[in-house]
Amino acid sequence: MSFGALDLGLLTVFEAVFETRGVSSAAERLGVRQPTVSAGLARLRVIFRDELFVRAAGAMPPTPKALRLATGIQDSLARLRETLADALPFSPADAERVFTLASTDYT
Repeated sequence: MSFGALDLGLLTVFEAVFETRGVSSAAERLGVRQPTVSAGLARLRVIFRDELFVRAAGAMPPTPKALRLATGIQDSLARLRETLADALPFSPADAERVFTLASTDYT
């Protein structure tokens, strides 16, 4: 497999489909439209030469190959998120910390 064909967006598509077991729900989680996830999944299928996820009774269960890939992809993305979280500048809109301000009546 050539890493040139693989990008970070495709790995997040894989992770979202794996965790939600659906293309539409993965699209909702990623904040994109369903055709975008379907296209990403199609690219992943070509790259890995496997269906990765198959349609079955209202869900998309992973193939054995997808199960083998999932842990490594999820762990790698988690480590990357941790690394980048420390490097990104503070943005109040994206803050996950709670700040409590206190003052006297005088202020």
